[in-house]
Amino acid sequence: MKSILYPAVLLIGLLLFSACENQVTMKTLVQEDGSLEKTIILEKTGLHQAEENMFGINEQTGWTAQVIKLDSGDDKYRIEFKKNFTSVDEVNLELDRETDTLFRIHSTFEKQFRWFYTYIRYSETIRPINRFKIIATDDYFNREDHAFIDRLPGEGTPISKADSVFLEVLNGKMTERFVDMAIYYEINEILNEVAHRNNLDKKWLDTLKNNLDLASDIVESFKGNKENNKFQQVVDSLVLNNPKAEKDIETLASELENRRDFMGSAYYTSYRIETQLPWEISSSNADSISGNTLIWRPLATKFAIKPYTMYAESRQLNLWAVVISIVIVASTGFVFLRKPKP
Repeated sequence: MKSILYPAVLLIGLLLFSACENQVTMKTLVQEDGSLEKTIILEKTGLHQAEENMFGINEQTGWTAQVIKLDSGDDKYRIEFKKNFTSVDEVNLELDRETDTLFRIHSTFEKQFRWFYTYIRYSETIRPINRFKIIATDDYFNREDHAFIDRLPGEGTPISKADSVFLEVLNGKMTERFVDMAIYYEINEILNEVAHRNNLDKKWLDTLKNNLDLASDIVESFKGNKENNKFQQVVDSLVLNNPKAEKDIETLASELENRRDFMGSAYYTSYRIETQLPWEISSSNADSISGNTLIWRPLATKFAIKPYTMYAESRQLNLWAVVISIVIVASTGFVFLRKPKP
């Protein structure tokens, strides 16, 4: 049984937050009519990312792909995907799919006429990359944590010593306490499911229930910090001489492994997000602005456990409205100011 469970989920806590950083640039060109051109660039990545990546995009899904071999001495590539969309609805159908193993981003486009100006408001919301299903984030992160995440500046922006310490503590809470407990409850749920599916002896469910009080010992065993792996002993005994139960655990563990792989890849990625609007920028929450182009450099902490929205508003002066207003004012003034005939 160890050959099944160990590769899939044994070292989730360690692999999920291994220091292997990727680089992703996402660009959006927004047109007046709501059509968009999307560009997603994967920097310093493997060639396999041209077919399989955390966005689920490739040439088979209608994206053009340009692959450039980097002169870095290792087998690394720059892969640029590009695709045109007629509306944000089309974008969301492709980049905001209901899935636990892909990066999800939801786009909105609104165009409003307000007499002197026409406004365009565009936003992108990154869905939380936390894909654990059993425990709730609110049980581990309080209002102060959420408030800090909300005001956390973009990558590369200096922060105070106090904020640096808070960020270190917060990341520790994410990568240790929260992840450790999520791993434990996820695997515990797998074994409960297997026990119910295969009508295993009730003593195994009782054993699992009792082991809830041994969460700390079990997680330490997962990380290889204890010689006596109590939880693995339960697993081995649970599927002893039961091929179907062993197959069920393998299937469920594989699903958890896929979620783990996505979370690990998304968390240790450096992001640069650019949006170009057609008119003058009137408001936004971007980290920087260059002409009509807005730039965000969010740390993955911003959307690890909660959604993160990037928005911008662009406006254009309606010259015809100005002309009509001048004519109306002038006509009104002429009526009231002209002298009456004797």
